Amino acid sequence: MRFVLIAILITLPFSGCAGLPSDTPDLEGELLIEVENPCSQPTQSITQSMTSLLVDGKERSFRLSVPSSDAGTELPIVIAFHGGGGSEEDFQQQSEFDALGELENFIMAYAIAEDDRSSAEGEWFLNTAATSRDDNDFSEAIIDELSKTYCVDENRLYAIGYSLGSMYTYEIACQLNHRFAAVASFAGTMPVNPETCDLTGSMAVMHIHGKLDYIIDYDEDWDWKDGEHEGVGTMSNMPGMIDYWAVKANCQDENTHAHIFGGDEVEHIVHSDCDGDVRIEHYGMEAHEHTWPNEVDGTYTYQLMWDFLSEFTN
Repeated sequence: MRFVLIAILITLPFSGCAGLPSDTPDLEGELLIEVENPCSQPTQSITQSMTSLLVDGKERSFRLSVPSSDAGTELPIVIAFHGGGGSEEDFQQQSEFDALGELENFIMAYAIAEDDRSSAEGEWFLNTAATSRDDNDFSEAIIDELSKTYCVDENRLYAIGYSLGSMYTYEIACQLNHRFAAVASFAGTMPVNPETCDLTGSMAVMHIHGKLDYIIDYDEDWDWKDGEHEGVGTMSNMPGMIDYWAVKANCQDENTHAHIFGGDEVEHIVHSDCDGDVRIEHYGMEAHEHTWPNEVDGTYTYQLMWDFLSEFTN
């Protein structure tokens, strides 16, 4: 990676990351290089580069993977949000997401939660009036900073997540739909009564969930334990959450079918003919629990998510 960074510095105005300027406080990762006209430059492939930025005066970090591309190629961005306690771990199928990004020309940004938050706050802030903007600001800052360096397709911004990270994707769906076009996630949920969830843009939603998930219940609403994620409130069951988004998107058609794949019955619900030409999709896996699935209904999970996301613009 050092040789890649050195090459970028030597061959500027190519896009990429750089070391820290002498007057910048020590940060955990590299800073992005601002480019005068990012769309006039080709990009060089970068994989899992630790990247830092300042958001509201605090250091925030994410791991960055960028495809090689020709000048003028507009690159969608997918931001991935890890599950609780997963900041030091690889994101699920991250190598496959990175390889697909190289093939399909999109940027992967793996957001990392702050490590000093209490259990009452949670690694990703959810539906709490005093703090809900912190991670939203982080998400938008990732987009804004990448747009100064790379030729970003601002109409194709997406989020994916696992578990608690999946829950946070619904903060993006509710509060950042004026920028993001779609979210796809596994094993999360959202509050039954979110503080804010107004659609100023369109928002397509795909949610995958195991019906035997004993951490985030499939069929029943549930409350956070005392002292955890204070102020979040009652969390939705999966059918209720999917119906919530179908109503919000004013979908006029619903198609539901189920069949057996690999010994597991998969229920597939599709709400279509929605405002903004979005879709609300759900895969319910009868015999699956909380672990990220390698495949869903015969398609690799990373591929299924990208195929869905890539259909939508905002």
